[in-house]
Amino acid sequence: MRKNNKNFIYSILLLILLSVGIGYAYLTSNLSITGSTKVTGNTWDIHFDNLVVNSNSVSATTPASIDPTNNTSINYAITLDKPGDFYEFNVDIVNAGSIPGKINLVTINGITSEVEDIIDYSITYSNNKLVQVNDILNANSSKNIKVRIYFIEDITPEDLLDTEANLNLTLSITYIQSNESEFDTNALIQQLKTESSTCFTKYEGQVTDQVGQTVTASNVYFNQCANKRNIIFNNLCWQMIRTTETGGTKMIYNGDVVDGKCLNTRGDHKGIVQNYSPIQTLSSSYLYGDSFTYDTTNNTFTLTDTTTATWSDSTYENLIGKFTCKTSSDTCTTLYNVNGYYSNTEAYASAYKIANTNYAQIGATEFNRNPYSPAMVGYMFNKVYKYTNSASTSGLLMGNDVSYSNGTYTLLPAAGESELGTTLDATHHYTCSDTIATCSKVRYYYYSSGSYNYYIELDGEANIEEAINNMLYNNNVNRYNSSIKGIIDAWYKQNLLSKTNMLEDTVYCNARNILNPNTNGWNKNGSMSESMNFKNYDITNDLSCLNITDQFAISNNKAKLTYPVALPTSEELYELTKEISFSDVLLGTNVEWWDLSPYNYYDNGAFVRSVFSYGDADYYTYVQSASGVRLVVTLSNGAVISSGDGSEESPWIVE
Repeated sequence: MRKNNKNFIYSILLLILLSVGIGYAYLTSNLSITGSTKVTGNTWDIHFDNLVVNSNSVSATTPASIDPTNNTSINYAITLDKPGDFYEFNVDIVNAGSIPGKINLVTINGITSEVEDIIDYSITYSNNKLVQVNDILNANSSKNIKVRIYFIEDITPEDLLDTEANLNLTLSITYIQSNESEFDTNALIQQLKTESSTCFTKYEGQVTDQVGQTVTASNVYFNQCANKRNIIFNNLCWQMIRTTETGGTKMIYNGDVVDGKCLNTRGDHKGIVQNYSPIQTLSSSYLYGDSFTYDTTNNTFTLTDTTTATWSDSTYENLIGKFTCKTSSDTCTTLYNVNGYYSNTEAYASAYKIANTNYAQIGATEFNRNPYSPAMVGYMFNKVYKYTNSASTSGLLMGNDVSYSNGTYTLLPAAGESELGTTLDATHHYTCSDTIATCSKVRYYYYSSGSYNYYIELDGEANIEEAINNMLYNNNVNRYNSSIKGIIDAWYKQNLLSKTNMLEDTVYCNARNILNPNTNGWNKNGSMSESMNFKNYDITNDLSCLNITDQFAISNNKAKLTYPVALPTSEELYELTKEISFSDVLLGTNVEWWDLSPYNYYDNGAFVRSVFSYGDADYYTYVQSASGVRLVVTLSNGAVISSGDGSEESPWIVE
C-alpha cells in the first residue's frame, strides 16, 4: 500500500465562525481546499458529501448544507436559546483521489474566557473518536465526521451572560499527502498478516462499511484459517471474520474463556434463552421497561427505565419493543418482549428465561415473534399489516389497481380492460370484498394456492406500492427493535459497554431490497404463487448495502444502532465457506444460529438467513423459530495484540 511521496499537498481547512448570546448563536462552517496537483498518474480530490443533520437539533434559520457550487463549503445559522440546546450534523470528508491524505495539523482558536463556560463544541468521527494529527484518509475512501455546537447543560445561573457576546471560533484541519494508507497503521492487522499471511484472502467487489458509502473494496481481507482467528477481547472469546474498509477487525462472539483457551469442546454456559410464548394477554396494568439487566446466578431479569401502562388500541404503539414481567414488579424469572399487535387486549410477545445455551452464543431467541408480515425480516421495523386467509374469492369484483380520495377506494380495471375482473389472478389483486367497486377499506391479495388466499387490508394508504414502502423502505421503517436486537442490546450493555471506545462504528447490513420486485405477488401485475424474495434469497459474497435504511450503524439516524453491535451477514459467512469446509469451527457449533440477512416472505411467513448446525451458511429459518445468537462487533484500528498466536489453545489477546 506504499506510494512514492512526490510532494506535499496542503488540502483541508475547516472553519467555524460562531457568535454567541444568551438566546442567539450564529454559526458558519467552511471547508476550503488549496494546493495544486502535479503528481504524474495520480489525482487529488478531497471534498464534503452526504450531510445529515441530527433530527434532535434545534431548528435552524439556515439549515446546514453543502454549497452546491462548491462542495468544500458548508454554511448554517441557528439559535441556541437555553442550556441543553445543540446543533449537530454528520458529513463525509471524501478522498476521491488516488493519493492518501494525512492530518498534519489541528488548531482551535477563538474561545474566549467570556463564553468558555457556556458554549462548547466537538468535532469527532462518527464513532465519537477525536479528529487527530496523523489520522489517515485513504485514497478512494471517506470518513464521516460529526460537528456539534451546544449550550452546556450543567451550568449555574452565574455562568450566564448579561448581554450578548460575540466570538470567532476557528478550527483548522490540514491534510497533507501521505505515503501510507490507514490499513497499514492497524497494528492488529499488521501482526495478523505477518503471522498468518496465507490465511488472508482479499475481497474483490463492492463493500458498504460506512453509512452512505458503497465503494470498490481495497482493504477488505477474510481470515480463512480456522486455527488462526481466535481472539480474547474483554476476557471473552471471539473469532475474526474479516477486516473492514476502514481498517477495523470484524469478529464474532465465541463464548467464555476457559483456562485461557477458546476450544470448541467447551461446555454450555448460561444465557438468555427463548421460552414458549403463545399470544400474551396484556390488558392488565403492568410495568414495562425499555431494557433490562439479568443475573445468571439467580436466573432473574430486572427491568430498567420503567413505566406503568395497559395494552389497548390507544396505547399499544408505545409498548411495542418494550419488556415486561407481566406484573407490577420490575424483577422476574420469565421476561416478555412485546413484538407486535394481535388484538386490543393481546400481543405477540417473546418470552425468555436464563438457562444453559451453546458455548458459542449469548443465547437463543426468535428473530421476531410475529412472522406474518414482510416487515418482520427487519432488524428493526415499524408498519405491519395483518394478513388474513380467505378460503374463497368467488363472486368478488377484482381490480388491477385502485384510486383513493377522501377516505374512499375505487377499484380500477387492468390496462386494456373496460370492466373489473371477477377472478383472482396476476392482474387482479384488489377487491372491496364484495360485488361493489368502492369501499373505505380495500383488500390486496398477494398469494394464492388452492384454498389458501392471503391478503392484507389497506386503510388510508394509497395502494400496495405505498404499503411496501411503509414496511421496508421509508425513513420511519426502523422504529421498533426486533426481538433479537432487544436481547443483543441488553447483553452488550451488561457485558461490553465499557469497551465501546475500542470498537468501530461500521455498517451492519439488514438488506431488505427485493430481488424480484416485478414478478412476485406483491406487485399488482405479479404472480400469485411467487414469494417476495430479498437480496440474499440467492446467496452471494456481495458486501454492498444499497438502502440507507438497511445500513445499521450508530451514526445512521435512519437505521440507528444503540450500540456498535449486530449480527454477521450471510454474504460474510458465504465468503468464508468458499474456501473452508462446513466443519469449520467458526460456523459449525452443533446448533443453528441467526445471521442478519432477510431471505423471503412466503405465503404467510417471514424468513431470515441462518447457519445450520454443522456449519452450512446457505440456510434460512422462519423468524418465529428460536435459534442461536452470535453477535458481531468490530475492533477499531487502534487495537493491539499483547500475546497469543490466534489458535484455540493460545488466542490473540487484544488490548
